[in-house]
Amino acid sequence: MKIVKFKKTSKDKYKVYLDDNSCISLYEDVIINNNLLLTKEIEKSKIEDIIKQNNKYNLYMMALNYISIRVRSKKEVITYLEKKGAYLKDIDNTIERLTKEGYVNDFSYAKAYVNDQMLLSPSGPYKIKSNLIKNGVSSDIALEVIEDIDNELLREKLYNLIGKQIRIKKGSKNEIKMKLLNYFINLGYDKNMILDELGKYEIKTDTNRLTKEYSKIFNKYSKKYKGNELDYFIKGKLLSKGYSLDEIEKIKKDF
Repeated sequence: MKIVKFKKTSKDKYKVYLDDNSCISLYEDVIINNNLLLTKEIEKSKIEDIIKQNNKYNLYMMALNYISIRVRSKKEVITYLEKKGAYLKDIDNTIERLTKEGYVNDFSYAKAYVNDQMLLSPSGPYKIKSNLIKNGVSSDIALEVIEDIDNELLREKLYNLIGKQIRIKKGSKNEIKMKLLNYFINLGYDKNMILDELGKYEIKTDTNRLTKEYSKIFNKYSKKYKGNELDYFIKGKLLSKGYSLDEIEKIKKDF
């Protein structure tokens, strides 16, 4: 069987036309590796082998394109190729090649991931580490890259995030503090570090909210309780919400 002509269809792919009026689409590297530009003659059995080579190369290129968008973990690449319907053996061969060529490296991936998360997300070290492990990175590598985070940079990030959240959170001073503490623990920050950075801010009770809550309780229970009994009841309700006795006494004057 003879090759009649080659027609370029993309940057690195060609259609190869044969003298039996058929054609096959091949990658340039597959064409070169099989000397098709020189021989022009090709056995039918050889065509089947070349098509298999091309399919493997196509899998490699799919993975390479996937990685080119951003750095990926080994597990992410495997999952991607599985979703594309690739055979396990072909996936293993592709991963082996990508690893040898340095395109798949979980340590490099983990370093890049940590840098991105530190710059582009509010996540703290514990959450970043958890996500790395979910993405297939070993716990040893995850721990190593997390421990390498600059502590001052981490504190600066946390301090700035707290500043933004303080403007959003409402309630008593203690309530706001607890909300912030829980919020940043859930984001993966160390409790002691959170308390340290919180201590650098002057957190104030939202007096408008306190006034509304006092008014709401007063209106609801003023028919049921009178005098000191009503006063004690209201104070008990507000103290349980984290307001201080001094703050409550100041508001009480307006009622």
